[in-house]
Parts: sequence; C-alpha cells; structure tokens
Amino acid sequence: MASTSGLRHDARGLGIAPCRYEIYLEFVAEYNSSIAGDSSPIPSMFDRITSNPDVLDGRPTIRGLRLTVRRVVEALALYPNRAELREEYPELDDEDIRQALAFAAANLDDRVMELRPSA
Repeated sequence: MASTSGLRHDARGLGIAPCRYEIYLEFVAEYNSSIAGDSSPIPSMFDRITSNPDVLDGRPTIRGLRLTVRRVVEALALYPNRAELREEYPELDDEDIRQALAFAAANLDDRVMELRPSA
C-alpha cells in the first residue's frame, strides 16, 4: 500500500484515512468472504454497502445497485427533506441512508482544515 498525504491506498487506488483503515479492511474482508461463499458469520456495520469491481469500477454502492455511497451523501445535501429524497430515490430506505453516512464518515480523514474567513 502506498502512502501519500496521510492516506493509504488500496489496490484500486481508493484513498483511506489511516485512522479508519481498519474499518475499511474489515469491510473488504467480509465482502471477499461473501464472494468466496464463506458462510462464517462476520458481524458488519456496513451490510448494505457493497463493492464489486465489475460495477462502477468497484466504488462502494448501496446493496449492489448502481447507486454509489457518494451519490447518496450528495443527495442528502441536495434534499434535506427525506420525503423529497424518497421521491427522487424510492429504492433507498432509512438503513441505506444511515449506512451510507456512517461509511462516508468512517472513511474521512480527521485532519483540521483552515477555513477562509467569509467576506
């Protein structure tokens, strides 16, 4: 794994914050075991987040749909009213949204960023 600017990168080039990398590895291990048919129960906090190299270049998606975690987070910013969000994305339910937000938060770097004063 290469490391640049505080991020580790997996084989697909996804940048993962070092402090959250273990959560990501657990997710990948569970996904890989599910593909291999390993039926051992592995508890997961992200059981609705899937990643398949043949779907959207392996980007994390919701339940294998062509709907990325990133798009769900962007949609939440555009549609703060959940009723409007459900009209636009009827396939999403509350647990999908919760896990998308938790997955995104788990993969953010906890760096402090300086903000410019507003004019």
